[in-house]
Amino acid sequence: MDAEASRGVSRFFDGLDDPRVVGRCDHLLIDIVMIALVALMGDCDDWVEVEMFGRYHEAWFKRFLKLPHGIPSHDTFERVFARLCPKQMNTCFERWMSHLCQAVTGQSKTITIDGKTLRSSASAKGTSDDQRPLHSVSAYAQEAKLVLAQVVCDDKSNEITAIPQLIEMLELAGCTVTLDAMGCQRAIAQQLHEKKADYVLALKGNHGKLHTQAVLLLAEADDEPGRYQPATHRTDERSRGRHEVRTYTTVKLGVRTSHRIARGHWPGLNAIGRVVSERTEKGKTTVETRYYLISDADADVERFAKAVRGHWGIENGAHWVLDVTFGEDANRTSKDHAPENLAILRRLAMNLFRNHRERTKIALKNQRKIIGWNIDFITELLTQAI
Repeated sequence: MDAEASRGVSRFFDGLDDPRVVGRCDHLLIDIVMIALVALMGDCDDWVEVEMFGRYHEAWFKRFLKLPHGIPSHDTFERVFARLCPKQMNTCFERWMSHLCQAVTGQSKTITIDGKTLRSSASAKGTSDDQRPLHSVSAYAQEAKLVLAQVVCDDKSNEITAIPQLIEMLELAGCTVTLDAMGCQRAIAQQLHEKKADYVLALKGNHGKLHTQAVLLLAEADDEPGRYQPATHRTDERSRGRHEVRTYTTVKLGVRTSHRIARGHWPGLNAIGRVVSERTEKGKTTVETRYYLISDADADVERFAKAVRGHWGIENGAHWVLDVTFGEDANRTSKDHAPENLAILRRLAMNLFRNHRERTKIALKNQRKIIGWNIDFITELLTQAI
């Protein structure tokens, strides 16, 4: 990496305050952050590995970092990331993602919001600390497969308070936002409506009366299609011995359906959706039916199907990758702010890999290994991202 590319990368970390005592630091903060980021992309998962990676590639790092006292020790990495302000780190992440993904949001794209728990980030049993596992809520761009932003909350039950914070951080005009039942709240629907975004909200027992109304409405639409004019879309998938047929149905809300659904209670609500999944595996067939609130004025059933099916993309495209490829769920980093700051770096690393145009067919796991074998590969990734 040349000096110009280095400056391009480091500008995204402007405003990151150094938590250490001024005048008593041997290493520059930007050097510590950049080594950690590159090492994380280079198949390193803990601070000892980060230090070893830095020492083996010290000559390469000196091409664009000052390194006045060489490579920091693993204890230094641990102490610094434990004390760095996660809010400022998240701001740096958002700034980079805003630059990287400026064409992703605001152009009728689909954004999934969902939570994830870092199970091993809790304090070890028997220690004096009482730190619970870190739980975060992320916004994921389905088409680009990029994490756009994240907000940390105390636990899964507090996602309701974290989701509005996340929505406020994003430019969502023209997007369709999907949320599971935890996010099916009137205040959240109001916020999305005010931001000129469409929504698809999973409707379950937490809104019992409304759920019952939706069930009855779709049942009537099945019996009287001429009156309710339901739109239907069907998909048929076979994979690894599993056969799944999904039937998507949407019914617009209007004069004929006003007796069923109180639209005024849900800002922007324009339709009710239903998905019937019939899965056959090993000779056994199961049927699952789910209902949704839809704000799309056209109630386009194919767009609804894409949004619902794509919602689970965050599990496979982000959560699974972070756990399996980056070892997030097994990582035992637990001191102070270190779990959250490390989680931000992992998402940044994942996005940088996804942004690499020439090698998109190479699995992320193998791309991490390539950097360990040939560190110059990182130059391509970072240059494309600035």
